[in-house]
Amino acid sequence: MILRTLKWLGLTLGLVVLAAVLFVWWAAGGQTDTSPVSLSRVENLPDAPAAADPDATLDRLTVMTFNIGYGRGPAGDLSGPWTRDHVLRHLDGLASQIAASGADVAALQEVDLASARSHDIDEGRYLRDKLGWAGLTCSVTWENNYVPFPYWPPSRHYGRMKSGQCVLSRWPIGAATRYRMEKPANNPFFRNWFYLDRAIDHVVIPVGGRELHVFNVHLEAFDATSRAAQAARLVALVNAEPSPLTVILGDFNALPPGVTPRSGFPDEPDITYDDDSVAVVAAAPGLSEVLLDADGVVTHPADAPNRRLDYIFHRAGLVEQSARVLSEPPVWSDHLPVVARFTVAPAGS
Repeated sequence: MILRTLKWLGLTLGLVVLAAVLFVWWAAGGQTDTSPVSLSRVENLPDAPAAADPDATLDRLTVMTFNIGYGRGPAGDLSGPWTRDHVLRHLDGLASQIAASGADVAALQEVDLASARSHDIDEGRYLRDKLGWAGLTCSVTWENNYVPFPYWPPSRHYGRMKSGQCVLSRWPIGAATRYRMEKPANNPFFRNWFYLDRAIDHVVIPVGGRELHVFNVHLEAFDATSRAAQAARLVALVNAEPSPLTVILGDFNALPPGVTPRSGFPDEPDITYDDDSVAVVAAAPGLSEVLLDADGVVTHPADAPNRRLDYIFHRAGLVEQSARVLSEPPVWSDHLPVVARFTVAPAGS
């Protein structure tokens, strides 16, 4: 009798372990594109209500970088779950803020494309349609069948995940390439099973017989070694594109050189910014940074900002006229958007 009971217990335990292994294997899967370099989805609506004429001379340009936090608002990743109405209200607020900025091109990070946590809304398309712009390209940076985070209770799990970053444009987009970056080697292997694939997007927008080159980035947030390597990869990609009409937009998850403090922030006390990722990019030949000499530039967390994580760099073909952080309420994300206005140098100048 005891032997039979032990056999049944062993069998039951074995089945439980097998089921757990199969669940983890299934949950960690779901990636539809694992290549290191791939073309991103481009969708153009040239007759959209607010589309700009791609044949007109490009003499002025306004750009924005904005980590939109997948429409959850400023409260952060642990504040869910969120209702569909909550997400839609924040997406509508984000669209209004982008439109009011006067931007021609917006580089967005943390955009859900078909995720359970945001009720399967394709946020890139939603924002493009709300804005009435012509061009949209999105790349997938996080795709799993099931993400068990936040860990407890299970009712708060993100579940099915498909998220990424997008570039929206008043002009139709010509091409977009996604460069996948390595996951942090310091992460436990099982964490990397469910970890996002940081990416650099290179987007080409033809305007007035010229090409605008936009790099959209979202660098590593928690591992300084990985973030520095990604910054170096960004510089290499930008250096390979000689166009003077080049702009880098993104959430660098890094502090400006020389700024203190670099740790102990009340909203994320465990994070230390001890890398020089921003300095690496700033030192690249021919690049200039907007708001470089401005005092007190902070972009995160949006409802009580205490540090700068979001940046715009540009080449000499784009002559800075003004730049600012949009900090006026209401706040629709945990990052504040950065906007820069340029005049465009004539071709050959």
